[in-house]
Amino acid sequence: MPRHSCSRCTGPASISLPMNKSDTALVIGRSSSGAEELAKKVRTARVVAAFGTVPSEVLFSVFAARRKSRRPSLVYCGDDRDAKESVATLIRDVGFDPVDAGPLRMARYTEPFTLLIAQLAYESGEGPELAYRFERFGE
Repeated sequence: MPRHSCSRCTGPASISLPMNKSDTALVIGRSSSGAEELAKKVRTARVVAAFGTVPSEVLFSVFAARRKSRRPSLVYCGDDRDAKESVATLIRDVGFDPVDAGPLRMARYTEPFTLLIAQLAYESGEGPELAYRFERFGE
């Protein structure tokens, strides 16, 4: 996979999930998120939460299939428009269809969604190369 290099990227893209020591539950949720806590700690960073909702094992397969017309989705959220544009470009370059979930506070919902993806990827017995796709129907 190519290394991302972009002069517009000045802050982290959050790909962490704030779990308890036994990895059985989120330690932050609903009233905050790991991404929001990171933004509070590094106030100069333009944090965008992305890539946490797919297992890392699927990244090479998505990249290899990036020229296909139907791409898997990848949600991201953040408060800085320029940082979000940079992350959306990176998401597209990897081979996903970027889905803007809105402001950084939406990470309160994407982080628990990651637990569902992890359950399906690692506990289903079908392997971790799993991605998802959102499709809109109607006009």
